[in-house]
Amino acid sequence: MALVKDFNRQCIQHASVNINLADVVSNVALEVMDMPPNSVILSGQLITTEAWNSTTSDVLDVGDATTATRYLTDGNIRALGARVALVPTGFTGTGEPLKVVWTSGGGIPTTGKVRLEVQYYIIGRAETTIG
Repeated sequence: MALVKDFNRQCIQHASVNINLADVVSNVALEVMDMPPNSVILSGQLITTEAWNSTTSDVLDVGDATTATRYLTDGNIRALGARVALVPTGFTGTGEPLKVVWTSGGGIPTTGKVRLEVQYYIIGRAETTIG
């Protein structure tokens, strides 16, 4: 049996969300981005847009309801301009939202903002063909 080529093509989807210190509580999961069923994350990053000022450290995990660290474990978001790449896993999403967990290094922080950017495709979706 011969391989049947699939001529369907789709554009990569991009989503982003800004996360502020006021939105998060240390060590508590927060839903931040809805993902469609059959989505596969190709890449992504956290970009610190305002320095986080806990006493010693500020890190963020990115995952979903099943695995809290599916895409990132302890991404250091402390410094202004920090960029932390997500680690795509090839996981096919079931429509669960992405979640983040911020961990404060202590004290009572007063500043902190980060942007989560995600690029993904959806299995079975077709926008154009090349055939």
